[in-house]
Amino acid sequence: MYLPEGCTRPERARLDAFWAVARAQVPTLGEHYQVRWIGLDGPTTRQIFDLIREGDKTGTFGLPWVFERTGQPVPRRGDELILIDFDGTPTMVVRLTDVRDLVFGRITAADIAIDGSPVRDLAVWKPLHTQYWNSLLKPFNLAVRDEMPCWAEPFELVYDGGSTG
Repeated sequence: MYLPEGCTRPERARLDAFWAVARAQVPTLGEHYQVRWIGLDGPTTRQIFDLIREGDKTGTFGLPWVFERTGQPVPRRGDELILIDFDGTPTMVVRLTDVRDLVFGRITAADIAIDGSPVRDLAVWKPLHTQYWNSLLKPFNLAVRDEMPCWAEPFELVYDGGSTG
């Protein structure tokens, strides 16, 4: 699992225990999961979790360039992801409902409608994602370009371990 600088790597035993509880609550969950972080830091990650809980944020975005260079599996419809907080705490499970190929320079308002309302304006979304993705791409001597491929990954929230106390 690839994590950005500053994000705490979760313990496998903790992830497996979280998954076991999630599967007991949601019998349709499969046997396998992937792990992803979401957000820039602890506070933004928790804000994003709240947007997901409210149904305001219904998807995320991925960079093929990062997945290719870190050995992560290419996302597919039906993948179940444990979303972790920046401190490594497994918090919720989402299931990808689609994966759409996009080109960064041609992203439209319709493409980003799955993101949270605070960043749904292209004038906010593009600079924010340019800055964030440049930080992810820097270790690979890459930078955001208009022709860069990316994925839109709509999802559904299937388990929220953070809301159970």
